[in-house]
Amino acid sequence: ALPILCRIATAQRVDPKSGAESVTFDAKVDGKTRRMGVSLDANYRWLYDDAQKDCNSGDKASMEACYLQGLDREAYEETYGIYVARGDPSEVRLQYAAIGKYNAKPNYGSRIFLTDMDSDDGSGYYNFKLVGSEISFTMDLQDVPAGMNAAVYLISMDPLGNLGATYPHGQANEAGWKRGVGYCDAQCPKDLHFVQDQGYYEQGRVMSCCPEMDLFEGNRFAAAMTAHPCSTLSQSTCDTNTTECTNPCDTDGADVNLFRRYGPQKAIFELVDLKKPVTVRTRFIDDSGTLTRIEQVYEQEEGGQMVQKFNMTIDDQPIAEQKKLFDEPNVFADVGGVAKMGDAMDRGMVLSLAIWADPDSNMNWLDSCMQNISKFDCSLHPTFDSTDVFWEAWREQPGAWRGPVDVYPHLNTSFESQTITLSYPYVPMWMKTQTPFQCAKTVGSFDCSAVKYGFSVKDIQIRSLHPSSFPWFWMVAVAVALLVGGGAIYMMTRGADGHKGLLSGSDSEGYSSSSSA
Repeated sequence: ALPILCRIATAQRVDPKSGAESVTFDAKVDGKTRRMGVSLDANYRWLYDDAQKDCNSGDKASMEACYLQGLDREAYEETYGIYVARGDPSEVRLQYAAIGKYNAKPNYGSRIFLTDMDSDDGSGYYNFKLVGSEISFTMDLQDVPAGMNAAVYLISMDPLGNLGATYPHGQANEAGWKRGVGYCDAQCPKDLHFVQDQGYYEQGRVMSCCPEMDLFEGNRFAAAMTAHPCSTLSQSTCDTNTTECTNPCDTDGADVNLFRRYGPQKAIFELVDLKKPVTVRTRFIDDSGTLTRIEQVYEQEEGGQMVQKFNMTIDDQPIAEQKKLFDEPNVFADVGGVAKMGDAMDRGMVLSLAIWADPDSNMNWLDSCMQNISKFDCSLHPTFDSTDVFWEAWREQPGAWRGPVDVYPHLNTSFESQTITLSYPYVPMWMKTQTPFQCAKTVGSFDCSAVKYGFSVKDIQIRSLHPSSFPWFWMVAVAVALLVGGGAIYMMTRGADGHKGLLSGSDSEGYSSSSSA
């Protein structure tokens, strides 16, 4: 047994020289400040051996014995473009492109998970349980172009990143949440190096699936909220080399995108001022603990007050009607709908922030025309140069256009390497022309200074939608006061010093969509 124990103790390691990561920011939970950290997804980290050499290939056992890179603040910023609590203690900013001083090539995109730095043992991803609660955050989206996705979403990852799991070949996961292990989502990605509790696999084989709730996916042109329940409530894996492998999740999800549903004048830049921050509030409405609908409100400050700009809702019946209109199978209902999404949320979910570009479909599914050649051929009119383009497509295939961005089939021949000028006449002038996503190549190096794309999230707040229970001792005190007389009631409501007391009606905790974040 001793050799096996030794092998477990040295597998998929955390390099002791790199120490614990401690890049933190402030969030609020029911009005109280809570310190949270960030953990970069393991797929983005350097994997190296005892000799500080790349772990590029090898059998499962040798790859699982490699180190996952630990990051200090400097590495987060310079190597990955992730800036935490710089200037604002509640803000996290993700830049799309960055290159560290020891890197031969730039890093494009990133994905981070929020960790709980104020738990009793200071460990694990923060476990968000939001049924019957509201989550809000304020975003700066002005630097997120067409063809790029700024995402804020919840996923049913293991809260410890499968820390301590023993892999099938006897190795153990020592890295876990400390190094961003455990990713999953409803698309069941197959590009992960370390798959939940299954250890190392070559990319393209093992699916990593779990329920997903997209609070925001979008850019300067489109915004979407999507619920992706699964038949399973927590994470699961599936080996595509076996015939039994199927996706248990609603991959397409119950999506709400106002442009897709209602057309021109509903692009996000037509609804909010993107030069200013926008606050997104999402409420998970329940009936006796069962999630019944999801409501989302977008707000901006005007004249010193928060003003509601638009709202979206996910509810079983409207989603069924939309699926019928768009001629899409209602997998959302098949796996259990809103209530099933709530069941997963009751178990707790991890909040992820990500920024990425999509080489497979060039983000057309988000902000342009989504090609489905059997229903509608986007290439027949790929230039979105008038509102007529939307309605002509609508007559043939409702929902084909998701945003007012011209169709660019290939990332490497468009957004990635070319300067693009968009055709829609109502795009503000400052947004019409986009520079390439790629960093400029210089002699023996790269210059990423001209790639300014990125987004920020700040003021993450969670609050219960249910008022706190009235303490029993106050109920007794009120009953006694009623018996004694009005003098005691005055003392209860005004306080001995004349200030407003517990029973003042102006202390209501009722929700107002115009309240500040």
